[in-house]
Amino acid sequence: MAKSFNELSPRSQLVVFVLLSALVAGAAWQTLLGPAQAQLAAEQARLTSLQNEVMQAQTVAARLPTAEREVRALEAQLRETEAVIPEEKDPQDVLRNLHEMASESLLDIATFKPQAAVARAQYTEWPIELGVEGGYHDLGRFFDRIAAMPRLMAVSDLQIRTRTKPNGRGTVSVTCVATTFVFQKTMPTPVGGRQ
Repeated sequence: MAKSFNELSPRSQLVVFVLLSALVAGAAWQTLLGPAQAQLAAEQARLTSLQNEVMQAQTVAARLPTAEREVRALEAQLRETEAVIPEEKDPQDVLRNLHEMASESLLDIATFKPQAAVARAQYTEWPIELGVEGGYHDLGRFFDRIAAMPRLMAVSDLQIRTRTKPNGRGTVSVTCVATTFVFQKTMPTPVGGRQ
């Protein structure tokens, strides 16, 4: 039959006491220290995460001066490109430049007809039908000046005709298409709406 605690031997009482003490200590651990330990583990994980974020931010901050130098270099390249390929088409500016070069080359501009612009990926081609009259060698100087001008301009569809009755300024009549370019800061949206 079951004996009472007092009837047990001192050694058995000690074993029962140790087992009960261990059970009480385990229960206290679970109720008091268990949640605190879980919270401590969560806080340590958060601390590790924050330390990783700080290290990443420090890495980015260390690369910042290099990135700023690259941005300044790219901005300088953009300014140089805008000098060659401006952001807007200005017919008066182009006509003035061509007229000055023609005058310096001893040519007369007979026709100046801007055509419809053709959009490309990052720029727009702006063709201008151009007619000039003058001497053959003067024409060579004119095209040389076009090649040396700061604004990018291409000449195509060149047709040279001799004049049957040369006037005082020349012996050839020339028609060509002078294409200048305009820089587009915003990219055109392709058909379908995706870029």
